[in-house]
Amino acid sequence: MPRTRSTTSPARGSTTATEVARAAGVSQSAVSLVMSGKAAGRIAPATAAHIQEVARSLGYRPNVAARTLRTGTSGLLGLVVLDASHPFYGHMLSAADDAAAGHGLALTMIQTRGHEDTWEQRLADQLSSGHLAGAIVCGERLSEGSPLRDRHDRLVFVEVPEPGMRSVVLATAAAAADAVALLASHGHSEIAYLAADYPSAVFASRVADCTDAARRHGVTLRTDPRWRATFDVESATAAAGRLLDDGARAVVCDDDLLALALHRVAAERQVTVPDDLEIVGVGDLDTARLVSPELTTVRLPATSIAASAVTLLLDALAGRETPETTTVEAPLVERGTTRSV
Repeated sequence: MPRTRSTTSPARGSTTATEVARAAGVSQSAVSLVMSGKAAGRIAPATAAHIQEVARSLGYRPNVAARTLRTGTSGLLGLVVLDASHPFYGHMLSAADDAAAGHGLALTMIQTRGHEDTWEQRLADQLSSGHLAGAIVCGERLSEGSPLRDRHDRLVFVEVPEPGMRSVVLATAAAAADAVALLASHGHSEIAYLAADYPSAVFASRVADCTDAARRHGVTLRTDPRWRATFDVESATAAAGRLLDDGARAVVCDDDLLALALHRVAAERQVTVPDDLEIVGVGDLDTARLVSPELTTVRLPATSIAASAVTLLLDALAGRETPETTTVEAPLVERGTTRSV
């Protein structure tokens, strides 16, 4: 049987370093130096910029797995999350692993809950030992003396940006403003806040966004230490009950799991949602659409977040110029737990 040659263009990302060198009019070794971040003092800055531009235009990404075999550098990335049992982080892990696998890499997860004082050192040790090539840090901020501060070229932060480091920022401030504006338009002068009881920067950021939005719309955002809960069912339902005892009629929750606990307690007490109680969550978990009425919530698109974070990290590890911040939209999705106008 005669051999046939495909006329289909190569898939994006299948371009080789040889092809980049040919298109750029330089040697393959020059391409290797630039794409591995070792061009300083060896390749003229203008030439390095030209090589990077050609590589971008051709969709070239270094084969990190092959480089692992050559250099002994790890082909493993870390994903740092608050709580590995939370459904959102399960989606993040799956999406990030898919994105990493497309480049011949694997992923491992590090949990900060219960390890607040040690996770930074653990991650720093794994980066220093070469066990991890780099890591994506979700929802956490570095401590003042963190051993990770000199690892800026091997880290990407998600949702809570770290100054001077690469970050994937979610447009949750705009979504918080939309949620507050929606509830205010329904005549609420006070909005209660059901908070996640974890020392995580992401939750501090969310309540700050809602506080700012409430101030702009002339409504009061009420917080109370008794309205704080972990994601455990008992803790969340107890806090939700206290919040209803205090007469809340409009509630923004740190997370869909807390919002669903409030939804459940309201049903048990025959409080009608949304007529007597309006609820807004954050996450848009699958379970947000399994309750009736379905949950109004801020969508955190795990697949887009993970893909953006992995791409940003791999570009950094390859020595390519990257933006310091990449933004992913996080829209408010209006469903049945808020009234329609």
